Amino acid sequence: MNRIRLFFHRIFRRPAVTGPFPIYLRRIPTGVVLDLEAYFEHVVTTIADDEELLALLLEFADDRGSAGAYDGHAPEKLLVEQIGDRVGFSVPVYGEKVQALAERLRSLAPAPAVVIPAQREAGAA
Repeated sequence: MNRIRLFFHRIFRRPAVTGPFPIYLRRIPTGVVLDLEAYFEHVVTTIADDEELLALLLEFADDRGSAGAYDGHAPEKLLVEQIGDRVGFSVPVYGEKVQALAERLRSLAPAPAVVIPAQREAGAA
């Protein structure tokens, strides 16, 4: 059933933000899911098209795959940082789309929980 819902969501969805990377929103019981598929495609194609970035990614994968005792040094974190610096790790939202995204997020957010005070015992003030 969930797969069917996701399928229909992908067919009939409208972006909350149209560019430079479309951002789609989907309500879930506990909040909202941000769909950043276009940005993810940008990251993957940028890495695949750039030999230096691809080499960094392969080095990262090699470091992650090598088993050894943790010595407090995490070279893969530096590699991830270098890849992020080159590809980018933020999704820009410009102008009036900022307010539109905020309003759309607010409209999809679950209602805050209401606290019902406990009933007092007889004679309590």
